[in-house]
Amino acid sequence: MSARIHVLCVDDDPSVRDFLATALERTNDEFDVTTADSGRAGLAILDDVDIDCLISDYEMPGMNGLEFFEAVRDRDPDVPFLLVTGADPGEIARKAIDAGVTDYLRKGTATAQYTVLAHRIENAVEKRRVEARRAAVDRQLERYRSIVENAADPICLFDRNGTITMVNDAAVDWLGDDRERLLGSTIETFLADETAAGASDAPDPVTTAAPPERSRFECTFETEDGRRAGEMSVAPLEIDDEPAGSIGIVRELTRHGERRRERYRDETILETAPFGLFVLDADGTIVWLNDEYLSEFEESEDELLGMAFPTLIERGYYRESTIDQYIEAVRQLLSADTDGKATYKVRFRRPDGDERIYDVHTKLLPLEDGEFAGTVHAFRDITRQERYRRELERQNDRLEQFASLVSHDLRNPLNVAQGHLDPLEEQLDSRHVDELQWSLSRMAELVDGLLQLARQGKTIGEREWLPLAGVARDAWSTVDTGDARLEIDGEMRVYGDDARLRTLFENLFRNSVKHGTDETEPLVVTVGPLAADGESTGDETSRHGFSVEDTGVGLPADTDSLFEFGYTTKPDGTGFGLAIVAEIAEAHGWSVTARNGSAGGARFEITNVTTSDADVGSIPDESDAGTDGSG
Repeated sequence: MSARIHVLCVDDDPSVRDFLATALERTNDEFDVTTADSGRAGLAILDDVDIDCLISDYEMPGMNGLEFFEAVRDRDPDVPFLLVTGADPGEIARKAIDAGVTDYLRKGTATAQYTVLAHRIENAVEKRRVEARRAAVDRQLERYRSIVENAADPICLFDRNGTITMVNDAAVDWLGDDRERLLGSTIETFLADETAAGASDAPDPVTTAAPPERSRFECTFETEDGRRAGEMSVAPLEIDDEPAGSIGIVRELTRHGERRRERYRDETILETAPFGLFVLDADGTIVWLNDEYLSEFEESEDELLGMAFPTLIERGYYRESTIDQYIEAVRQLLSADTDGKATYKVRFRRPDGDERIYDVHTKLLPLEDGEFAGTVHAFRDITRQERYRRELERQNDRLEQFASLVSHDLRNPLNVAQGHLDPLEEQLDSRHVDELQWSLSRMAELVDGLLQLARQGKTIGEREWLPLAGVARDAWSTVDTGDARLEIDGEMRVYGDDARLRTLFENLFRNSVKHGTDETEPLVVTVGPLAADGESTGDETSRHGFSVEDTGVGLPADTDSLFEFGYTTKPDGTGFGLAIVAEIAEAHGWSVTARNGSAGGARFEITNVTTSDADVGSIPDESDAGTDGSG
C-alpha cells in the first residue's frame, strides 16, 4: 500500500488517545493520525477532512462507540471503522459485530498488539480502495458498452481470454447468428477453416489475452448467408492502467477484394479512450485531439486546434527537451523498416502547477506519396508509478542499510561470545556449556529471521514462469530435514519470483520438520497442485494454486494467529517462519490458508496463483499491488 493513510482516533482518555496515535505512526510511517476526544468532535472532523479509517473507544461520555459508529455510517457507509475498547469483550463484541463494524480489538499495551492493529487498518483501507477501483472499472466498461451498442459498424468486446462479452446489433446482423450463441464464444468459432488455421500459427490480438497494440488483419467469416470477407481491427482496452481485454471492429471487403472502409477515426470510440490522444500534421500543428487530452489544458478545443505544438512549450506546459524527444522519435520511425512506434516519457505541467509524468506512444500517420504526413500520440499518466518506483528504491536502500547495521552490530558480539565459549568447554560443566551453546544458536537464528524480514519485506523481483516441483526440490535441499522425505504430487508452472518462492517453501518445510513430527516415524511432506491432490474446499474449479502438507501432528485449534509475527507454539521457535510465508504470498497477490489435512497433519494452501493452466491474461501487472514496497 503506497498511498498515505489518514486515521482518526477517537477516545475520551487523552493518555490513551495520544499513546495510540504515537504507536500507530511509529508502526507504519504511512499513517497520519488525527485525534478527537469525543464522538461529536470526531464527526466534526469527518465533515472537514477526508478520513481513510476510524478507530474508536466504546465507553465515552455523551456518545458511546457504537452510537458514534451509526452516526459515521450515515455520512460514509463504506469507511472502515475499528472498535478498540477495554470493556467486557463478549457483550460489546457481539453488539459491534451485529452493528456491522469492520473489526473489534481489546485494548492493551503490548507492541505486538499495535502491530496487529496497524495491519488490520492497512487491510481494511486496502480492501475499500480495491472495491472503489473495481467499481470505477465497471463504470468505464459500461461506457464502452453504450458506445458499442450505438455504433453502425459490427463491433465485439473481448475479455482477457479472447471470449466475446458483448456484440452490437450490427455484428449480430452481419454474422447472421443468435446473440446468445455469440456471447461466450471466441471469434475463431466464426472464422473459415483456413483463416482459423492462420490465426493459430501466428498470435494476433483477438487470441491474445492482453494485445500490446492496435492491429488489423483480413479474414473470412462463416455466416448464415455464406462466406463473407472482412477486415478486423483490434485494439487493447486498458482501464485504470490495467489490461481489460480488447475491442474488435469488422469492416466488409468487396467481392473483388477491394476494401470498403472509411477513414479510421471513429470519434465515438476514441473520444472515450481513458488516455490522451492527439494528432500533429507534418508542420507540427495540432489537427485533432480527444476529450481526455483536452481536459489537461486551460485553452478551449477551438484554441488548441490549429495551434503549433511549440506554442504549448512557450506557455509552460512542456519542457523544451520535449521537442528534441519528438524529433528523435520521428527520425527513428522514418528510418525503421517496420511500421512501429516510439515510446518515451515527458513531463507536463498542469495549469494548477502540478507537474505530471506521461508515457508517450508516437506513431506515424500513413505517408502521403512517400512523404511524412504527421504523427499520432497517446499520452498515459504514469506519475503515480514513477513516484512509487522512486520511493521503493529509497525504501529498499534504507532497508539494506538497516540490515547491514544489524548484521554488523549483532553478529559480531555473538561471534565474540562463541569464540570465548569454545575454549571453556573442557573447563565447565557440560550442562552449562550446552545451555550457553543453545542460547547463542537461538540468538543467531533470531538475527537470521530479522535480517530476512528486513531485506525482503513485501517486495518481489522480476516474475517468470517457474516449475513448482523444481523450486520445491531446490528449497528442500537447503533445509536441514533429517529423516523427513519430500514427495511431489503432480507438476505445474507458477508465475512468480524464483528467490521469493524458494524462501516460501523453505519456511514451510522448516515449520513441518520442527513442529510437525511426532518422532514415531519419518515425516513426509507433499507438494502439489490443488487440483491434483484430491483436496477440495467447495470451489476447486475456480481456484489455482498449490499446497504443502505433512504427515505430522497437525495444527493447533487456533489457526488465525499462525501467520502473525512472533506467534509460535515451541519455546525455541522464533515466530517468523509463517509470517514470512504470508508476506511473500501477499507480495505476489496470493492468499495462504492453513488447516489440518485428511491425514491429520498440517496443510497449507496457496491460492489465487497464476499457473500454467490458468489464463495468460491473469498475469498481474508488475507495477501493482503486490509490490508496494512496505514492510
